[in-house]
Amino acid sequence: MESMSLPLISVLFLVAAAATWAAGITLAKTTDSLDTRFKIGEAMGGLILLGITGSLPEIAVVYSAARHGHIPVIIGTLVGGIAIQTLLIALFDFAVGRRRPLSYLAGTITLSLETVFAIAITAITLLATFIPARHTIFRTNPLSGVIVIAWVVGLFMINKARQNPRFNVVAEDAVPGRKHHHRRATENHAFYKGKSTRYVLLVFSFASLVTLAAGYLLEESGTAIANRLGIGTGIFAATVIALATSLPEISTGLESIFIGDNQLAISDIIGGNAFMLVMFLLGDIAAGKPVLSYAGRPVVWLGYLGIIMMLIYAVSFVAKLRRCYFRLGLDSVAQIVLYGVGVFIVAHLK
Repeated sequence: MESMSLPLISVLFLVAAAATWAAGITLAKTTDSLDTRFKIGEAMGGLILLGITGSLPEIAVVYSAARHGHIPVIIGTLVGGIAIQTLLIALFDFAVGRRRPLSYLAGTITLSLETVFAIAITAITLLATFIPARHTIFRTNPLSGVIVIAWVVGLFMINKARQNPRFNVVAEDAVPGRKHHHRRATENHAFYKGKSTRYVLLVFSFASLVTLAAGYLLEESGTAIANRLGIGTGIFAATVIALATSLPEISTGLESIFIGDNQLAISDIIGGNAFMLVMFLLGDIAAGKPVLSYAGRPVVWLGYLGIIMMLIYAVSFVAKLRRCYFRLGLDSVAQIVLYGVGVFIVAHLK
């Protein structure tokens, strides 16, 4: 893209973002349909499938960046993306309305445990940034594999907790909506009712290919834009690219909020935060080097910011604060202020 003008590259970036949005929505709906047809929604395999399909844009960005040696883009998209994805919960809180904060309507001990689990995975990831690049296991960061193992074990434990009524107690006037193990109970997308399984699989495969292609284009055009504007590629990836790859989560999260599945909207965001970090192993393998060992200070600070933001929600899911301020709970107000201040500070770090 070196020969293209900045306006043309920007148009390509916007087209890729739009394709990510549209294909991501289709992926969510077809995955719902396939989970219902094959009855895997409550199984570990089903949860892993959902994590992979929901993170296809990030997978494409990571692979493309690794193959082109754009290591800061990988770290920025995955580590920096945690803070911006957590910020989406504040958007969902605003969409709920003025009656009660989203954390009050959906908060349970299970949701708090999920958040603590995502914080633990993030902490392991940040620890990996302190390991020198010369210390590797099969040319990967030693903790990249630990992240994957911790994610699988944690996923199993969280799935067990979701099915325990003691951990799912909500306030008397709360509106949690469907839980994860109820989400595939019915095929709720009318467009796929009456369609053959082969048809749904074809649509799913096409949407997956579009998402992968769009993710590749996001990485290529995003890196070019950052270089033309003189912005660090890591910071650009942690903000703009991370937001673009989160567009499907915005759409499906808002859809969940509008039909009353408040707990599901939050859980998908927190679960996505944990799964994104699993992809560092893919980045290590594709790049042939321990990606996290090359993390710069600004993006690492964004990782700490993500931990603080998730910690606030982990507490609020249990504390259940009732008051709203400008259609937002106090926790969401704190997230917006924290993210704004955090990005400002990180932008001025050297």
